[in-house]
Amino acid sequence: MKILHFADAHLRDKDIEEAEKCLNFLIETARSEKVDLIINAGDTFDSQEIKLDSKSARLAIRVVSELTDIAPVAIIIGTPSHDGKSPEILQFAKGIFPVHVSCVPEQVMFPGIDAVITLIPQPTKQFFQTESGIAESDQEIGNAMSGLFAGFGAKAADYEYPHILIYHGSISGSKLPNGQVITGLDITITTEQIELSKPDVVLCGHIHLPQELPGRVFYPGSLFANNWGENHEHGFYIHTLEGLHLIDSRFIETPAKKLLRIQEDFTGEDGVAEMDAVLYSYSQEDLANAYIRCDFTVWQDEVSLRIDKDKLTAFFLSAGALDVDIRIVRVPRQNVRSEAVLKADRLRDKIQKMAELKEEQISDMVLMKADMLEGMSADELIQAAGGTV
Repeated sequence: MKILHFADAHLRDKDIEEAEKCLNFLIETARSEKVDLIINAGDTFDSQEIKLDSKSARLAIRVVSELTDIAPVAIIIGTPSHDGKSPEILQFAKGIFPVHVSCVPEQVMFPGIDAVITLIPQPTKQFFQTESGIAESDQEIGNAMSGLFAGFGAKAADYEYPHILIYHGSISGSKLPNGQVITGLDITITTEQIELSKPDVVLCGHIHLPQELPGRVFYPGSLFANNWGENHEHGFYIHTLEGLHLIDSRFIETPAKKLLRIQEDFTGEDGVAEMDAVLYSYSQEDLANAYIRCDFTVWQDEVSLRIDKDKLTAFFLSAGALDVDIRIVRVPRQNVRSEAVLKADRLRDKIQKMAELKEEQISDMVLMKADMLEGMSADELIQAAGGTV
């Protein structure tokens, strides 16, 4: 059995051309690979306020209709702030094979598909009822999830078919696109909890970085970059099951835009970094066919010396970049020096810092008087001045 597994399309009208390009590629791959089952693991839309006549809704319906001409399609609701209940409209997509949209945890079987499919959308407090009402804390929900997985595992054990678990949410140990490891963000479950359902493969959505976790747990990541922080590969998986065993999982990249964001701060205490050293830290492969955004932080008085936009743009384009956007954050030195005045503890130091700020010279007599003002009592100052108050 071949399963095509994707997630996190995050359809929105402003990216519709990029989304359509990547989804068309997904459809053609599903057709050429002759897959038996197609899984959409949530976050089809980027906003729960999707309108039926929007470009995003029309694209989603068209894509699901074409996919159901290839194989049965199972879809789960993703993050409430993204999907909401909007994917429910996709159950009306027409094709040769059925489409099923899950808004709540459930277990289904498709005609002609020898597999038990457990679908668990992103957990919400409304899923779980306790004796005191709706489960409120993440710990309560986590405990309830353990029972949920175990229950579905017991039901799936009644069949001699592979058990496919589809889940949208965070799993402990998964990595975000910035490299951070999930440890307790939102409602996080563990691979040990998932294992209670005894799945043969776990197909997830929600984390945008493609990865495999222990226990045959897979995140395909986003189909294309949602922002400049997602400058990694994008795509979907094709998993092959032979009986109850997962024998192969292939990650297939979509023709998504390649993003490269270069961030450099040239105002460090160790001096201004050399621009050439920054540029040549990237290989030809890094720059080729990339959309590049540069964010440079530079001293205001050094911008013209350090940043030559025309030269930088020419460099990137000659290396094969498709587009270059250079943004400069100008930092006035006066702001930094003024802060130094405020941080100085002694009056002598404050006067010296202020003089540096104004580029003025001060005499030793002024500094000596500052020491006197700060180090002598009021009576001593009056006596030193030779007068009375």
